[in-house]
Amino acid sequence: MSGNRPTIDDSILQAAATWVARLQSDDATDADRQAFERWIAEDPDHQAAYDELRALWSDLEDVPIARGRLGQLRAQRRRRVGAFVALCLAAGVGLLSLATPYGDRWRADYYTGVGEIRRIALEDGTQVDLNTDTALVVHYDQGQRKVRLLRGEAFFAVAKNRGRPFVVEDGSISATALGTRYSVGTTGADRAADVKVEEGRVEVQAAGQKAILGAGEAATIDGQGRLSLTKADVAAGTAWREGKLVFSRRPLREVLSTLERYRRGRILLIDGAAGNLEVSGIFDLHDTDDALRVLEASLPLRVMRLSGLMVVVQSR
Repeated sequence: MSGNRPTIDDSILQAAATWVARLQSDDATDADRQAFERWIAEDPDHQAAYDELRALWSDLEDVPIARGRLGQLRAQRRRRVGAFVALCLAAGVGLLSLATPYGDRWRADYYTGVGEIRRIALEDGTQVDLNTDTALVVHYDQGQRKVRLLRGEAFFAVAKNRGRPFVVEDGSISATALGTRYSVGTTGADRAADVKVEEGRVEVQAAGQKAILGAGEAATIDGQGRLSLTKADVAAGTAWREGKLVFSRRPLREVLSTLERYRRGRILLIDGAAGNLEVSGIFDLHDTDDALRVLEASLPLRVMRLSGLMVVVQSR
């Protein structure tokens, strides 16, 4: 992730996107504009975020349409309109989820920001690696060691103590270590959960279902509570602990979704066909801009960096 641009909180960026959309609408009122001015006056970051997203709005309107055959003209116009609509949708989603990351961080004992990887040691000697945008609560008592994963993903190297089971829960899944090293993640719009075991065994329970996982195995619990077991390349799946993202023949839409987790702003894929392109490679999660440059150079893609906060990807 490029590190020279000043960091602005997600909540401010989402609020700024909402203000841009509201003030460009035909039904914006004087009361809206007065409220906006008060918001701008509260913090210099408010003005900076608004200026950047307002420029993005203008960029989307001004994406050039090349001359050529009528079919090409219509296709490019559809892409431009698609990007414009995507920004509106992004602003709406941001408004609905405004407090989610910060509510989780407020409740958490430990958390990471976007793009941050952090290692912590719990009181019993258990080592925990926190992936990007992760929050968790720790509760230890005499009979049990429990971790509540509020969001994100974490890898646990559990200190053995047979008298005090180590349990990780996220609301849909419970994963009990039987002396082991494993990860638990909650990602995606439907907050599907997964468990990957690197060493030892883990007992997984979800919606009345139970399974024992061994090294190299994974369990996935989807948004409907269905539990499925698979073999997994755990080293690749947890390479984020070493600052790397590893993909082997994964669809581009999945790769872009993963990259987006490590950067501020949005990566919008507005071309369904491009989303099916296969990607294999190793990327530095701290430099997602470089990853996008590599993808553009190696695949038939056009990557448009419309601002520091918005990237649009489509077929070339």
